Amino acid sequence: MSRFRLRYKATNFELQPGEFGIGRSSACSLAVADGLVSRRHAVFHVGADSVVLEDLGSRNGVSVNGVRISRRHRLSHMDRVYIGAQELVLIDAIKMGEHLTTDGHVACDSCGAINGEARRFCGDCGERLRSSAGTTQKGGSSDRAPEHNWGDSSDTHSARALDVLGNLASKAIIMGRFDEAERILIPHLHALLERALRQHPLSDSERDDPDTIFDAATKHALHLAHGLHHGAWIDWLFRIHTATGRLMTAETIEALHEMVRSHDYKKSNYVHAYLHVIRQRASEHGPSEYGPSERFLVGRLEGLAEVILARAS
Repeated sequence: MSRFRLRYKATNFELQPGEFGIGRSSACSLAVADGLVSRRHAVFHVGADSVVLEDLGSRNGVSVNGVRISRRHRLSHMDRVYIGAQELVLIDAIKMGEHLTTDGHVACDSCGAINGEARRFCGDCGERLRSSAGTTQKGGSSDRAPEHNWGDSSDTHSARALDVLGNLASKAIIMGRFDEAERILIPHLHALLERALRQHPLSDSERDDPDTIFDAATKHALHLAHGLHHGAWIDWLFRIHTATGRLMTAETIEALHEMVRSHDYKKSNYVHAYLHVIRQRASEHGPSEYGPSERFLVGRLEGLAEVILARAS
């Protein structure tokens, strides 16, 4: 059995020593039908104790953990590789065998992803997790987490990473491929929400502007909510604004007014939780917190809550 595996969607490919090529060509080890992928896009050079990734001069490039590579790049256990709209994860069997645990976290036995110790299911593959004490939680290993389970992530999510993947997602959106755009963005948008819920900075880097990251993420979520007609991304918008206490922009509020009506959105709990945070902030800081324009936006949010509540009745 080979030491390294490459997880792609629901399949784990064993990487034998040698070269494992990816592209649209049927001659590649893994051929993918993706307009953003070149015929011969990238190759994994597999050795006895290492895997090195090389971009073969592709049109749209190759990213590792959200950062574009320009030369050969040695991969580590659980590195995420982005090729076109496709995400692949390198798994090192030796690292998997260690059943890695850290304070407050536990590794998934199935895919190796690091999750919070309180989680019952892996945020990456959906399998049930062992407890931090090493016992399997009650239930079969085939049980799956609910769709759109907001998982933990140990990746670094910077403004540069969102910019690189945002460009790829934008190309997919222009072509009407919203599912592809979601696959590109979902790990990063989920991780940003997780950071916000835990009151952590939105980036590991002090050089990144949190406003830039937040605005870009909000824009991407609005595109996904509009194109996929999926209420989970409307949930995401309310939740991240609640967690950060930011007042939505006029553009975001107007877009939500339109989507709530067209998508038949009926979840009133998220918008009410958000309004509670906004009102509490105004109460704590006094009249100086919100001027006339901000109070107008709060009024539009209250109107949005009324529309959602009426649909839920």
